[in-house]
Amino acid sequence: MTGRTAGYAMPAQMASHAGSTRRAGFELEFAGLEFRSTVRVLEQIFQASARIKSEAEAVIEAPELGKFVVEVDSELAKQLAKSRAEARAGRGKTDDPLAQWLVNLTTELVPVEVVCPPVPFDRLEALDAMVRALRAAGAEGTAESVVYAFGVHINPELPALDASTISRYLKAYVVAQDWLIRRHRVDMTRRFTPYIDVYPSAYCRRVVNYPADVNLETLLDDYLEYNATRNRALDMLPLFSELDAERVNQAVSDTRINARPTFHYRLPNCEIERGDWSLAESWNIWCVIEALAADADLLGKVSDEYRQHAAQLINFTRAPWHRTLDRILADLVSA
Repeated sequence: MTGRTAGYAMPAQMASHAGSTRRAGFELEFAGLEFRSTVRVLEQIFQASARIKSEAEAVIEAPELGKFVVEVDSELAKQLAKSRAEARAGRGKTDDPLAQWLVNLTTELVPVEVVCPPVPFDRLEALDAMVRALRAAGAEGTAESVVYAFGVHINPELPALDASTISRYLKAYVVAQDWLIRRHRVDMTRRFTPYIDVYPSAYCRRVVNYPADVNLETLLDDYLEYNATRNRALDMLPLFSELDAERVNQAVSDTRINARPTFHYRLPNCEIERGDWSLAESWNIWCVIEALAADADLLGKVSDEYRQHAAQLINFTRAPWHRTLDRILADLVSA
């Protein structure tokens, strides 16, 4: 079914729609480190100098990997820092103590975020040293405070961009949605926020009943009818914007939508404070979706079980296909 690279499961479908090795980007949200401290950690681990855009945004070009972005995950803080930087341009000083103080005050409640470049699936372990360095420097994840709702976002490139491929992934995600929340142990604070809302039941019923020849227009129409928001655990707007930006923009007015041929998966907690934690933990759970989407017979079986279970008025028993998902995950982590 899959291979494995340094703790990271490898999906059966490794080639992208362009013929190259599929890539995935990660976004890590955390507290415990100020913006400048985070930048210094990345400079040291990648042996590269940062380009400081403001006291809330910086870019580090890592040799062989690409562009890492460090930012404070607050539009207000970024706009304030950007305005200060523009006003001070040409004065010869790069540090802005007032902006640093204001941004650090903001990070008591909102996270610092590291946005990683797309990395080939078979090189994901190259991110582990960064995670260890951030932990050693004091980065704190979701569990460190009841007000922390920090996550790991995964942006996996698709193997193909046709409607059949996309619908298989959507079916796999829909039947696994509740299982994923349990396996990721999604923090209750994060579940109370709107950012990782699950798909509505009516939309899930449509998805699991898609025929094999469903067309892209139907996928777009259904998604935008029920999910005209970025606040979904599996946000499809970046992908659908890549395929039809005009239709997405008509339904959702949000400049933060970044068109790209990837999923935007936002469910996992960031548990960077744990000594035994790495991005592989979140990635391997995502790979259950990869495995389901790649196996038409298995996907059909669990979809049938999902439909039968959903048709019952009262369900006291655990969803039977969740045991199948547990087995897939066990196979992935033991391969």
